[in-house]
This record gives sequence, C-alpha cells and structure tokens, in this order.
Amino acid sequence: MKIALVGNPNCGKTSLFNTLTGARAKVANLPGVTVSPSVADLPTSGPDGTQIQLVDLPGTYSLQPKAMDEAVTRDALLNPVDPNRPEGIVLVMDSANLKRNLYLSLQTLDLGIPTVVVVNETAPTVWSQLDLEQSLGCPVFPVHALNGRGCDALLDTLRDWPSKVPPLDTERELPAWRQRVDLSRLSASLPGLSESGLELLVNADHTPDWLSNGAADALGEVRTDTGCRSAELQLAEAAHRSRQVRKIATKVLGQNPPTSATASAKLDRVLTHRLGGPLILMGVFFLIFQAVYAWATWPMELIDSGMGALMSVVRGSLPAGWWTDLIVDGLLSGIGGVVIFVPQIALLFGAVAALEESGYMTRVSFMNDRWMRAIGLDGRATISLLGGFACAVPAILGARTIPGKRERLLTILITPWMTCSARLPVYLFLIGFVVPDQPWGPGGILNLQGAFLFGIYAAGLFAGLALAWVLHRGLPKAAPTQFLMEWPPYRIPSLKRTMGQVGMQAKAFLTGAGQVIVLVSILLWGLSNTAPGGFDSVDAEFQQRLSQTEQLGGTSPSSEQVQRDWQAARMDASWTGRLGNFIEPVISPLGYDGRMGIALIASFAAREVFVGTMATLYAAPEDDEGIQALKSRLGSEVNPTTGAPILNAATAMSLIVFYMLAMQCLSTVAIVKQELGGWKWALLQAGGMTLVAYLGAWLAFACLNGA
Repeated sequence: MKIALVGNPNCGKTSLFNTLTGARAKVANLPGVTVSPSVADLPTSGPDGTQIQLVDLPGTYSLQPKAMDEAVTRDALLNPVDPNRPEGIVLVMDSANLKRNLYLSLQTLDLGIPTVVVVNETAPTVWSQLDLEQSLGCPVFPVHALNGRGCDALLDTLRDWPSKVPPLDTERELPAWRQRVDLSRLSASLPGLSESGLELLVNADHTPDWLSNGAADALGEVRTDTGCRSAELQLAEAAHRSRQVRKIATKVLGQNPPTSATASAKLDRVLTHRLGGPLILMGVFFLIFQAVYAWATWPMELIDSGMGALMSVVRGSLPAGWWTDLIVDGLLSGIGGVVIFVPQIALLFGAVAALEESGYMTRVSFMNDRWMRAIGLDGRATISLLGGFACAVPAILGARTIPGKRERLLTILITPWMTCSARLPVYLFLIGFVVPDQPWGPGGILNLQGAFLFGIYAAGLFAGLALAWVLHRGLPKAAPTQFLMEWPPYRIPSLKRTMGQVGMQAKAFLTGAGQVIVLVSILLWGLSNTAPGGFDSVDAEFQQRLSQTEQLGGTSPSSEQVQRDWQAARMDASWTGRLGNFIEPVISPLGYDGRMGIALIASFAAREVFVGTMATLYAAPEDDEGIQALKSRLGSEVNPTTGAPILNAATAMSLIVFYMLAMQCLSTVAIVKQELGGWKWALLQAGGMTLVAYLGAWLAFACLNGA
C-alpha cells in the first residue's frame, strides 16, 4: 500500500518522511530540495501484514503545475498507472503558513483519495485543531517533524489506515463552466478519476503525455466546449478557492504573535540589501574557505600519517609478492589519496548545510533574481548553482523547479562549471604547488591558500555566468517567467541535524568515490606492472647498474637514484607507459607527461580519482609514503622530457584550470542527457567544455612557464 506525502515546498514533508521511515533523504530550510519522489517502507506493517510505503512527493503550491517537479506530484495523484499513485494521502501543512497551505489542501481533498492532515508546528502559532478537522472533513494531527513529537499517533493511523481513515465527503460547489460542459466521454477514458481531477486536467496549461490518444482527444473537446483559455479557467478556480480559504482561515486561525516575523524582517533588511547583501554573501563564503584550510590541517596530517603507517604495517605483515604490492601500492595508496581530504570536504558540507537550515539560502535566490535575469537565468537557478558546489548530478535534477524551459536549459548547461566536491581533493592537492601555505592579511589572520581556493570557486562561477550570457544572446527569446518563492523564517541551525547532513554527505562521497577508486587503482596497478614483452631486459640492466653502484661505495649515481630510474624504465615499458606515450603528444603542450595524462583520463569516471591515481602511478619504489611526501617528491623529481619538475607552478595551474572548466564526469553527461531528453545537448556540452578546458589549461601553462 502506498501513502503519499503532499504539501507546499519547505513545509516539512521530507523531515516527516525521514522521521516516520528512518530514511535519510536530504532536507533543508529552502524550497526545491525534493525534486523527484522518494519511497521508503514504514518500519512495521499494518495489522493484516500489509507493507506500507510512504512516497515523498515534490512540494507544490497548486495542482496546476508550472515546473517539472510540480508536474511529478500532479501526475502521481491523477495518472491511474503512475508507479507512485497513492491509495492514501498525508497532507502536510506548515503551522507558520497555514492559510497559504489551504489552497493546495482543498484541491487535494477534492480528489476523493482518503486523506489525513498533518500540521507541522514550525512556529508558535494559534490555530484550532477541531475547527480545521470540521472544515476539511478529515483527521488532523499536530506534529513536530524534526523532533518527532506527535508522530506516534500518526504512525498508528498509518498502520491501520483503512479502519481509521474514513472516506471523504466529496460534495462541493461546481465551477461555472461545468454547467455547460459534459465530462462523460473524458470520464469514460479515465475511470476512477474524480470529477475534480478531470477538471484539473481541463484547466492545465498542457496535455499530460501519459494520456491515451482517446483521452487526449476527449480532453481537447472538453477544452473547446468551455470556450475559455486555460489561464481563464485557472483564474476562475483561484477565485473560488480563495473564497474557501478565507472562510476556513477566519474560523481556524487566531491572533498569532508577530515577533518572529518582525525579527526576520529586520534581518532581511540587512542580509538582502541591494548592495550590502551580495557583499555579505561573498564574505560568508570567503570565511568558509578560510575555515576549510585553518581548521582541517591537523586531522589531515593525522590521516596522512595514519595511512602511511597502515601501508607500512600491511607491507611488513604480508609476504613479499605481487598481491602485497597490489594491496599497498595500488589499493591503499589510491584510497589514501581521497581519505585525506575528508576533513576539508566535511567542513564545506557542514557550512553549507548550516546556511541552508538557517533559511538564508532562500533569500540568496531572491536577491540574485534581478541581475540573473539579465543573463537569461531565473533566481531559482541559484539553488541549482550552489548545489553544484556539492555535486552536479542532484544540482541538475534540482533545475526541475525552474518553470521556464529556456532558463532551465541555461541552468543545466552551466552547472558543471560550479566546483563540485569531487574537484576539491584535486585543488587541495595542487594549490600548494602554486601558492605557499602562509598567513596574509591584517595580522596574518588569513591563509593565502584559502583565499586562492575561494578564487577558484569564484572563477568557476563567473565562467558559468559568462557562458549563460553568451548562450542567452544566441538562443531564441521566450516570455519571461515570474519568480515567486516563499521565505521561511530564520532559525538557528541544529548541530545534530547539521552533523547528520555532514555525515551523510561525507559517507556518500567516500562510498561513491571508493567504488571507483578500487576499480581504477586495481586496473592501473595491473597495467603498470605488466608489459607487452615483460620486464626481463629492463630488470637485468638495472640490476647490473645497481650492483655497480654498490661496488663503488654509494658514489654517484646513488642507489636511490638508480631505484627511481629503474621504476621509470619499468613504467615506460608497461602497458601504462605505452598508453601514456601514445597520448603524450596531445597533452605535452599543457605540461603533462604520459602518466599524468592517464590520471587525467581516469578522473573522467570521478574527479576525486585523480589524486589516488597519481599516488598509484608515481608510487616511490620500496617506500610507503603519504600524500604530503608524494607532493614533495613530485615537486623535486624532474620530468626527463621537459627538464622541469613533474609538478611545478605552471603544471599545477594548468591542471587547476583544466579541472575548473572541463565537464565534471561521465555521470554528469548521463544526467544531462536524461534531463534534456537526448544526446545532442549532452555531447555538445561535454565536447565544448573539454575544448575550452584544454585551451584554458594551455594558456595558463604557457603564461606561467614563460614567466
């Protein structure tokens, strides 16, 4: 049995869903977080053994959808064959916005699906539970979705749904156009759908694609018979619903204290100021990036030394052999290249989660709407672009909340230029080669590398906005959409919930990256330790050189140098070396050698793989080192082709620019294809961004290498 959670955006549906099911769907104090249904089972079944599934549908203000996520909710309630079609509804209302929530509530109740109402008490408001039950004709449960207060009674009702939720009385006042229009043919094409549901289809702006040909024809006839446009029908319904809402609100609501609204208004005058607001936003994120460096140093050093010690212990505990080398030099070395950066990523996730829960991020969307429209975007694109700083895939899905097709297309096309969390390990690995780790600013309270990291994020953002402006001028024009978004009240972020989001995001980062790293590390280790003709001739030559060096008493060349040369010769002879030599002519203008090119290609599976791949391909012979030691060695060892260090300021900056401008990963390409309905835009986007990244990396290397 499926029971759907329906409500306005940011009313607490997903928090209630997590509380009732134990799921961990993402929540935030801003609308548009849920853009596709989430499904989870209740912990216990009903009395007859029926398993009950809760479906968290995207938030919507009306069952007349203006955006893709709203259409998902409408279709789930009206489409008889929708996989998420519910047999019951939990209608979630926000106590702080009870009057506004009534519009959707009345539309939903008229569908005739058995329903209970949940009032999520997010603010100290005065309302009458008894009057609301009498007005809506269904049970009402006051709950607190975040701490679970009042959820036990709701759970009991859900488990025993048929006996505790009575059928709805669907008697209602018919709209005026119904007096001259016959719905019988449309009703025959859609059996089981209430008259109110049929009216919603008639009023809709577009014909849903799930209708059969016969139903679509019948719908077209009914729309013709009304003699009105869809906008006129929707206005008539809005007027009718508004009268109902005023009547119920007068009966249910009392006088509510305005203190919280006044406090929020005072904060809004500062934080959303036309000039001061953007400066405050930049300052907030600048401090976040400073904290990423200032607070994460000691746990990173601890993890790095711990991974080095673990590698030494494992090598010492296992007998010498190829599989020991695989575990240490391949698997552990690759994993260490990602685990070390978890503290910094967790800090970034935590700061953004706290800003979301505070209610500030919704204001950011509104604040940016005016100037974003000048480059073809909608203020709601802010949520997707900021979401791109975590991962492009859910951020692109989040663009479903944007009603305009043109604005949504532009948002999807530029989102991959936002710096995702998978790129953060790459930047943290490379920044030290470009700028020193030293204090700066008044009294040395700021960190130069933190400021540089903020600059990278800002550069990616500005590059995306510049691309939007160029595309805006080239794409066909369209009628602008209106920007309406509810501002939730400010609240102090909960440490428990913020840490829960951090833990969930960090776990997703590690498990998602870990699976790819294991596969890539094993594959690359295998390719690096096998060769078309074997290593016999290379080993024999360097064994002879090593013996000669030892006989000379350690004079030049040193045994360590011979070991490094031996490793380089084996790498050149391996399959990895052959592949690197094949692609090196293409990437050498960027300052990369063959092995670095392989790491670059491998990272298209997942960006965070780059550091682990570098650790695998450039592993020191007979030594188990951490990432910091690897960075030090790569900064001193010489590339035999260029005569410069393998990684210097020019090469590192070239890599930073490439990763900043290239398409994020294959998953991003796939999700763009899904959201835009074909490969055309996905391939154009991936190819165009890769070309721009190559040219930008070449320019960065040429400028710094000649400096």
